[in-house]
Amino acid sequence: MSCFSLVLTLVTLTVHPSIEAQTAPAASYVISLDEAAQHRVIVEARFLTPASGKLALWMPVWTPGSYKIRDYARHIEEIVATDATGTVLHIARPSKNSWLIEASAGAEVVVRYRIYARLLTVRTNFVEADSGFLNGAATFLLPRGSDGPFDISIEMPDTMSSVVTSLPSLGTNQWRAENVDQLCDSPIIFGSPRVQNFEVDSIPHYLVNLGGEDLWDDEACAEDVKLIAEELANFWGQIPYSDYRYLNVIAEGGGGLEHHDCTLMLTGRWTWGDEDRRKGWFGLVSHEHFHAWNGKRLRPEALGPFDYEQEVFTPDLWFVEGFTSYYDDLLIARAGLLDQKEYLERLGKGIDGVQKTPGRLVLPLSRASTDAWIRYYQRDENSVNSQISYYTKGAIVAWLLDARIRTASQHQKTLDDAMRLAYSRYSGERGYSHDQLFSVFEEIAGVDLDDWFARFIDGTDELEYGEALDVFGLRFKSEEEEDEKEEEEKEDPVPGWLGIDASESNGRWVVTRVRRGTPAYHMGLNTGDELLALNKYRVNSGNWKTICLQHPPGTKARLLVSRRGVLTTLDVEFDKKPEQKWKLQLHPETTDEQALRRATWLGRAGAEARQKELEKSEEKEPEETKKD
Repeated sequence: MSCFSLVLTLVTLTVHPSIEAQTAPAASYVISLDEAAQHRVIVEARFLTPASGKLALWMPVWTPGSYKIRDYARHIEEIVATDATGTVLHIARPSKNSWLIEASAGAEVVVRYRIYARLLTVRTNFVEADSGFLNGAATFLLPRGSDGPFDISIEMPDTMSSVVTSLPSLGTNQWRAENVDQLCDSPIIFGSPRVQNFEVDSIPHYLVNLGGEDLWDDEACAEDVKLIAEELANFWGQIPYSDYRYLNVIAEGGGGLEHHDCTLMLTGRWTWGDEDRRKGWFGLVSHEHFHAWNGKRLRPEALGPFDYEQEVFTPDLWFVEGFTSYYDDLLIARAGLLDQKEYLERLGKGIDGVQKTPGRLVLPLSRASTDAWIRYYQRDENSVNSQISYYTKGAIVAWLLDARIRTASQHQKTLDDAMRLAYSRYSGERGYSHDQLFSVFEEIAGVDLDDWFARFIDGTDELEYGEALDVFGLRFKSEEEEDEKEEEEKEDPVPGWLGIDASESNGRWVVTRVRRGTPAYHMGLNTGDELLALNKYRVNSGNWKTICLQHPPGTKARLLVSRRGVLTTLDVEFDKKPEQKWKLQLHPETTDEQALRRATWLGRAGAEARQKELEKSEEKEPEETKKD
């Protein structure tokens, strides 16, 4: 008997308490964490064979919210099926994510399998000696043709104390998922989690921190998360769930994934003690929690009910993710966790990211959404030239649409109103179509927006910022101002620029990507080229900045590279690096009306900034009177 078989036999002998007054499950699962130190999870699943005598099982290939085929079945190391007598049954493999077992009709079949779980991402499984987490799509084999219910129990080693999940409890370490969606949409974390609870509008919320025990201030963290939750509830005007859990795994990871009644987040141990990183984490919390409304309930038609075995296409991820990205930082500013300056810096950084991505003029937002399965999660060195993030550009388009709605409605309506109207109409079982979503914006704005949508969502026109800047009394920091500042600070010559993106690799300085529109692109530099010399003189990452200072814009030279082992010479002409002109700042001639709009838009952050502006203005008056 193999070690695997022995462990499974021990799991089989476990006695489970009876659960009265419950519908018989379509499948039951016992998860053993005895091999967690080896990053393994052992699952024992029980099914009843249908009348056909053929038990068909399947496993999801992707997780909602992360649009890429993951093929979770590849992590199953061993799988064995037996009948009630312990006789081993043959398992056929009709496809990469399905299994077929023949047995007597109505007979119970026990399937035992081991999963390797060491991918530290929010969409996969990760277990170690004292803690870990599981995602349903990456864990459970499901009986084809059945939508539940499914019972789960977990057996933990002495190194772990408790389990937290949003699944309904059936007793100690036992839970039930009513259907496939709930099973796949309810991550499970275990170890020694620390739980802080608070209420918003009488609805319980739980902040669950796993790891980072002496580096995170759990109570202060919960107080700040409560501010975010209150702001979201105020924004939407309602709370759609009976309780909510923030599953925060502090394990030197990153990212978050939304779920119906919870979110699973990964972060670093040192995040809480670093103010900038902590505020970035607030944005993550806000983003994932916002999805409880926008994404999980207010959703495109294609995103539910889910087909877990193939791609599900929608042209509207710019709304699901991009508009959520607009509101994540905005709402923490409204909650007072970002000040006005910090928020504008973040918004400006987003604009800068869009404007410095050549792909913005190639791929429309709606196509970036549809192509997420083959582009966003599978980037290469040319992605910067051929695609745009529906997160980043979607957020900036949301800001511009917010301004468009405000102007068109004579400042009677905002994008906030459109979000709430969309939720009231399309947060049911069906979801919205592309055109229905556009209609909501037009209804709130009170004008035809077809051309606007065609240019900025379904097209690739350059984004126009003038209206938004005027609405909120902002401007981009001018090049003239930057130049004057530079001249005051120093009189160094303007360095030349080729736009080379390169990195050190095994002692070689190698081009990592070539952006469209740069001198490097036009001179024919290739990704993978090793940079060797300029006009006979050796170049490397250490001396390149100095070389550029001695080759001002307009200087011509010859660049020697090694291209797949062949020495190649390229004629180059240095240019001037494009100025940074996407930093947002308050317009010096802001009117009182613009200042009031900005203060209202930014909530607490805007009100505090406005108060300081008024106090500063009042302080100047006595001085001027004294001079008279």
